[in-house]
Amino acid sequence: MKAVVVLDSMNIDEFKADERIKNTINQLKNKIDFVFVQDTVTNQYGFEYAARMESEGPEWMQPQEDVMEQVKDADILIVHWYGVNKVLIDAAQKLKYIGVMRSGLEHVNTEYAKEKGIVIQNCPGRLANSVADLALAFIIDETRGITRLNRRTADRPLSDEDRFNDASSRPLCMLTAGLIGFGIIARELAKRLKACGCQVMAYDPYISAETFKSCGVMSVTFDELLNKSDIVSIHVRLTGDTQKMIGAKEFSKMKRNAIFINTARAGLVDENALIHALETKQIRGAGLDVFSVEPPDENNPLIHMDNVTSTPHIGGVFNGMLVLSFCMALDRLNEFLCQQGE
Repeated sequence: MKAVVVLDSMNIDEFKADERIKNTINQLKNKIDFVFVQDTVTNQYGFEYAARMESEGPEWMQPQEDVMEQVKDADILIVHWYGVNKVLIDAAQKLKYIGVMRSGLEHVNTEYAKEKGIVIQNCPGRLANSVADLALAFIIDETRGITRLNRRTADRPLSDEDRFNDASSRPLCMLTAGLIGFGIIARELAKRLKACGCQVMAYDPYISAETFKSCGVMSVTFDELLNKSDIVSIHVRLTGDTQKMIGAKEFSKMKRNAIFINTARAGLVDENALIHALETKQIRGAGLDVFSVEPPDENNPLIHMDNVTSTPHIGGVFNGMLVLSFCMALDRLNEFLCQQGE
């Protein structure tokens, strides 16, 4: 069998030289002939690429000629962010499996692939630890005022305002965190918060009572979470139903000392409402890894506010991310082949 791997974010030679990649490929060498193609599209568009894929899907993209040529006789296609549209699927006459090195499938025309009888498998949870770590870092930073105090000039004495003598300037064991969505990332964050003694509640109508119980997390209504949480952290997928699910009404229900954390997607939040809530001190602060326009415009108030700690969408970016993702994708592929008796 032939597997075409379209690789972005990393040079192919460097990628193949990694010992983990060598070992993983060697385990499948008797079953699969791997062909690597360098993705020249994804990096060309930068931040705009992912945003456009998430909003429009993959049909706008013209596949590379070398990818089109290689998939003609491929049984398997493995991609990271590379778009898989009708044009590419039609070119791959033998294709029976698409492996996606991400948890999201926005860049794959899944309906058309399924019509063609192609199996699609992704890698849910591949970035869970990385994103949960960042969310926890935001929470600690904002509750203790680390970045805010670091911004102080050396010649300015520490003031009472700098000390943040409010209800959220406390150890985590004295605070309540509310997680909107209780998927893999939120559960990893809950582990970390509970290890610090934080009381954790979550809202997710799609998660069973047994899961909440096994994680030691209280299941609450959306309004209850907004009303009672010192820390509100959102962890849901961006869909038509969740678009701007946090807006002016939701911020008005939060405590005045609440800290809002978003390491998921900017579209989940009405950014203007967030700016207003922070400017008027309707809530105490925010930790943000995502913005409505990325990279954020220099005139965006959020990147200049003293009560906001921000990063440029790096929650899922870490050394070895692509290697980890590929190994996870091959594990899933191997399971599929075993099920097929191959």
